[in-house]
Amino acid sequence: MKWVVVGAGSAGCVAARRLVDAGHHVTLIEAGAPMQPDHGVVDIDGSDAFAAIGVEGRTFPDVVARRTTAGPERRYLRGRGVGGSSAVNGMVALRGDPALYASWGWAPAEVEQAWARCLIPEERPEDAELGRTDRLLLEARSDAEVCPLTRRNGRRVTSAEAYLWPILGAVGSRFEVVSDRVVDRVDFDASGAATGVTLAGGEQVDCDAVVLAAGAIHSPTILQRSGITAAGTGLRDHPAAGLLLKFGSDSRVQLDPARRGLATASIVNHDGIQLLALNHLGVDSPPEYAMLLVALMRPISPGGSVRLRSDDPMEPPIVDFHLLSHADDRRRLAVAVREALTTLDDPPFGPVVDEVFIDDRGTRAASLDSDEAIEAWLLEYGADYVHASSSCATVLDDAGGVIGHEGTYVCDASAFPGIPDANTHLPTTMLAERIAARWPGVAGAVEGLSS
Repeated sequence: MKWVVVGAGSAGCVAARRLVDAGHHVTLIEAGAPMQPDHGVVDIDGSDAFAAIGVEGRTFPDVVARRTTAGPERRYLRGRGVGGSSAVNGMVALRGDPALYASWGWAPAEVEQAWARCLIPEERPEDAELGRTDRLLLEARSDAEVCPLTRRNGRRVTSAEAYLWPILGAVGSRFEVVSDRVVDRVDFDASGAATGVTLAGGEQVDCDAVVLAAGAIHSPTILQRSGITAAGTGLRDHPAAGLLLKFGSDSRVQLDPARRGLATASIVNHDGIQLLALNHLGVDSPPEYAMLLVALMRPISPGGSVRLRSDDPMEPPIVDFHLLSHADDRRRLAVAVREALTTLDDPPFGPVVDEVFIDDRGTRAASLDSDEAIEAWLLEYGADYVHASSSCATVLDDAGGVIGHEGTYVCDASAFPGIPDANTHLPTTMLAERIAARWPGVAGAVEGLSS
C-alpha cells in the first residue's frame, strides 16, 4: 500500500517508521523545514530548551490561543519542522498513570507492548547538570525528584533521530520526506474512502491511506477543510500558572550567565499537581530570574475547540481552550498555587529569593492575598503547559480511524480520549505505537519489537 503521513513530529515519525517497517511505501509531508541526520544544530542538540525554541523556523510563528474565556489571545508554541515539538520541548520524559489509560478502555497489556516498542531514550541528568531552582526544589520538597529527559549521552534525541534516521537511505524509494509543504485537505472518493491529499496551492498526492499527525491544533483543521466538521471539539491542555522568581545578589546558588544549561531537571508530581523548576528563562533573560511552574495535570473542565478562521490552509485557526471552566479545576489549581507560594516563602527558597512576581509587568505575588484573588488571577492570566490534546477523539474509532472514512487515520495527541496526566511527548509516542499496530498489514511487522 501507498500511505501519506501528514506531520513529522512525535507521532508522525512513529507512524512513518512503522509503516515502512511493514513494507509499505510512505510519503511523509511536513509543513516545516527538514531536519538533517547530523548533530549540527547545536541549540537543538544541547541542554537549553529555550535555545532550541529560538532556532529559526522551529515553531509556528502565528498560532495564537485563548486559554480561558476571560483571558486574551496569546501566542501558542508548537514545534515545526521534521522532529516537531520533540526538537524544542523541555525534554521531560514522563509516561503517565497506567490506571488512567486503563480507564479509557486501553488494555494494559497492549499499552505495555506499545511502551516496549518506543524508541525515545529516557536518561537521568547528572547531578552536576542540575540548576539553581532544581537544587532548591529538591531540598524544599521531600516529594521532588530529578526527572528523566529524552536524551542519550547528554544530548537531546528527537523523534526524527530515533525513528527516521535509521531508515534514511536504507529502504530505497519506499520512503520519502517532503518538507515545507502544507496539507490543505484529505481527498475522498464517492464512498468516503481516502484517495490522497491536496496541498496548499492545489497539488495532489495520491495514495491508498492517509495518516494525520499534524498535532492537536492542525489535524482537526485539515479534517474540517475535508468536510469532517465535527472535528475540533474537546480540545484540552494542562492549566498552569507561572511564578517568576528573582534571586538576590547574595544567593548561595548563583547561576553562571555563561552556562545556563538545563532548562529543567527536577519536578514534583503529587495528587494531580505538578511543580516544574525552570532554572532560567532563556538566553536573553537576566540570570537572576527563574520560575516555578504550577500545573493541574488532571483537569476535569470539558474542553475547548479548534475552528477554521477561513478556508485558507495558510491561515492559523481560532483556538479556545476554555481552561478552568469547571469550578473544581479553579479551586484545585488555586490551592496548589497557594502551597507553592508557601514553599517559596520558606527555606531554602525564602532566604535567596528576593521577589516572586505573577506577570511580566512586575505584579508581586503578595497581591494574591486570598483564594478568591488567586482564582481571579488564574482566569485572567492563567497559562497552559503547551500540551494540546484530544481535539479529534470524537470522530475516531479505537484504531485512530476517522469514522465513516476508510483509509483515513489520526495518530497524534488529538486522538487522546482525555489528556494524559504527564507531559505529553512520551505518551503521544506510545499512543502512536499503539494505534499504528492496528493498521492493515502493520501488526505482524511490530510483533516482538522493543526499544
